[in-house]
Amino acid sequence: MNHLTCPDSSHSLATSTLVLPASAPLAENALVQPTGIAIPPADLPRATPPLAPILVADDDEDDVYFIQRMIKKSGVRNPVKVFDDGSEVVNYLGGARLDTAGGRERCPRLLFLDLKMAGLGGLGFLEWARQQKGISPLTIVVLSNAADPETVSRALALGAHRYLVKYPSQQTMTTIVRGVYPFTFA
Repeated sequence: MNHLTCPDSSHSLATSTLVLPASAPLAENALVQPTGIAIPPADLPRATPPLAPILVADDDEDDVYFIQRMIKKSGVRNPVKVFDDGSEVVNYLGGARLDTAGGRERCPRLLFLDLKMAGLGGLGFLEWARQQKGISPLTIVVLSNAADPETVSRALALGAHRYLVKYPSQQTMTTIVRGVYPFTFA
């Protein structure tokens, strides 16, 4: 017989032991106690809250690949969500699923934004974001090939926190990512 021990949902500190036949399949992450002794609640691994995603809005597959690679090399464990244009980010940020409680996805705090995308471009997204009250904790970093002073000034005036010409150094990306997510290192 296998014993599967899990937190009892009706009591915060109690556990329930489920006795399964030896032939019963178990999930990979099941806590099996072959001796039949329940694992005390204090010894159970605690479920970690979901990490806030890092957003990338860029319609170029190669750029997305390099940005994701640089994020991964920065050492954080946060998931990366990729969008092809600014309207997808608007729809995502406007969704009711963004919450820090109730098992919902954590609110993102970092967006790497390209300016030239099909659909709603980066400047259009910045104009939208500027009008939103609940978006203020989102750090927006523009990553663009455009380096002319007028475009840079406009993006910063619309609320971008940083403007970087593709591709910044790994050290710059690591500093930005770890500055926004300082406690999620792998």
